[in-house]
Amino acid sequence: MKMRLITSCLTVLLLTGCVAKVVDDNGEENPIDNEPVEQIDEAEDALQKVLTADLAKFHFVADWLTDTEIVYVEKNEGFYKVNSFDLTTGKITTLYEEQSIVVDVLIHPSKKFLLLHTSDNSTSATIKILSTDGIIQNEVEVTSTELEIEWNDLDSSLLLLTAFYEDWTFDLFLYEGAESRLSLLPIDDPFPKWFGKEQIIIGYVEDHALDGSELSLFNPTTEEWTDLATQGIIYFDTYEQSLLTVKMNEAGDTQYTLSKLDGTVQSEWTLPTVSNYSEWVIPEVNWSSSDTIFSRAPEIGGQLDELSSPFRLIRVKEGQQQVVSADVGTGFLRCSPSGATCITDSSATTITDVETGEQRIWLDLN
Repeated sequence: MKMRLITSCLTVLLLTGCVAKVVDDNGEENPIDNEPVEQIDEAEDALQKVLTADLAKFHFVADWLTDTEIVYVEKNEGFYKVNSFDLTTGKITTLYEEQSIVVDVLIHPSKKFLLLHTSDNSTSATIKILSTDGIIQNEVEVTSTELEIEWNDLDSSLLLLTAFYEDWTFDLFLYEGAESRLSLLPIDDPFPKWFGKEQIIIGYVEDHALDGSELSLFNPTTEEWTDLATQGIIYFDTYEQSLLTVKMNEAGDTQYTLSKLDGTVQSEWTLPTVSNYSEWVIPEVNWSSSDTIFSRAPEIGGQLDELSSPFRLIRVKEGQQQVVSADVGTGFLRCSPSGATCITDSSATTITDVETGEQRIWLDLN
């Protein structure tokens, strides 16, 4: 049986010089400079907006649209509304309204497009790619009971769609929005990744997740296969033309390698190993750029249910690790485009300042 690899703002305020004046006993005006501390406090206050939402109507948090705007979905008066909330102004903007159930919302790395996964029934799904002003760019319907979506980081019109059926068989489709073409791919793996604009990377584990995997490249235009010089890979992810692989080293640690499309190694680092009996536990990564990622990481390794210390939030830039926060729990992780702030908790209600590690609530559900 084939198994999937284990996965896991600041707004710059232009402060102009502000001068107060007082009049002395001789009728002359004397300027008094405003204290810089007061200006800083005003700037900080502007970043403390909290979205108060009705739990009965709130659907889910999607991702960051800008460094100050977070996209979320709510159901109101029969419509699913895709909204953005500005942390600095408190402004709520409705980006799109949808009558069908909104299953998921993805935001393209360019921050120019949104993808809506919608459905009216349990046997089909509709994918809509929208510009941020709510104009539909592409739309495709796929028969499926479950749908896995892989969006190309470089070309927003390209999608890999894995359609699962009731008996858990699947078909993998390539959707090319520029030609409105949906084609079946000859790939026996339900969870491939884009690698650059033209190639797909595949890696799966036979029988036991602990054994690791080899990776292969497939070009859907030429239908050519290329085996990569990789073995024992227990996790991989891609961003644009960068490949992240994870394997076990001789010391028993998990070794992360970040490389380019041509095989050039950009950086390497290690983290303690966590397992859950028959599988490795590799926390989800969030890409900030082609050489910077965020992830949860254990302080010490061991069995997942026996860990005595919490997961930390780390930033790895050019192979150098920085601990952002000593305890961020598990679950949801989405970081702003600049990497200055991350949503970190399982309920997606808390944001963490990457430079200070300070956490605060941005979403109040009641």
